[in-house]
Amino acid sequence: MGDVMRCRTELCCIVLVPLLMVINEASLVTVEGLIGGSVLLPCSSEAPPITVQGITINWKCDDRVKVFDINEGKVSGEGQDPAYKNRAETFPEEYKNGNFSLGLNNLQYSDRGKYQCYIVEESIIRTVELLIEVPPQDPVEGDIGGSAVLPCSLPRKRPLTTEDITVTWKHNKTLQVFDIIKGKVSVKEQDSVFRNRTETFPQEYLNGNFSLKLYNLQHNDTGFYKCYITNELLIQSVKLEINQGAQSRSEKILLIVPFLSVSILLFM
Repeated sequence: MGDVMRCRTELCCIVLVPLLMVINEASLVTVEGLIGGSVLLPCSSEAPPITVQGITINWKCDDRVKVFDINEGKVSGEGQDPAYKNRAETFPEEYKNGNFSLGLNNLQYSDRGKYQCYIVEESIIRTVELLIEVPPQDPVEGDIGGSAVLPCSLPRKRPLTTEDITVTWKHNKTLQVFDIIKGKVSVKEQDSVFRNRTETFPQEYLNGNFSLKLYNLQHNDTGFYKCYITNELLIQSVKLEINQGAQSRSEKILLIVPFLSVSILLFM
């Protein structure tokens, strides 16, 4: 057995060294997908192929798990990891245009990772990072001027170090709310509307709890918040709903009173 492993190692050394000199790895693309949903992982060639029959494409996950193959222009399920059976597809009608994108259906938590698209004829690797989003939890409610805790935690507990912990909170996909970088709080990129109104709980980080507390709630705080757990390639989202506080109810009364007064005068 030892001899076999050594042979494999020697073979890798012989084969991989020249490959590393000729294969070009393109820039990383990040794609988000919702558990149970579908996603498209993009991959295209530098130029459309002359003939479809000459196309060989290998899709892998984390550079080892075989996801999907196109051999000489034809779909091949040989050696495909069972986890992707009947869930992965490409689009043969697009091959002639140099489009070898991969569709993944019925997304699962375990699908998160980095996917490599090897375009053999061009010696190019396209890398796509797939982040998996957990379906939104029940909405969190808060009152104007009050506070609310937005939950975010790892679905499966595992040993963590501070180096493992990089988390980003965003509001409605664009506004930067809060960052945890390698276990340390960072508000360098924080949007000004959240300044001095947010906190997390550092003592809970190693337990996989990255929940966010938001103070002095305002009308424009309503919406969806996403918690990006970078090292886990995982996204958790939660909707914050702002209740009408006492001040808002008073404003409504002030608006109704003049209306009632006018109505009484009209019917007198």
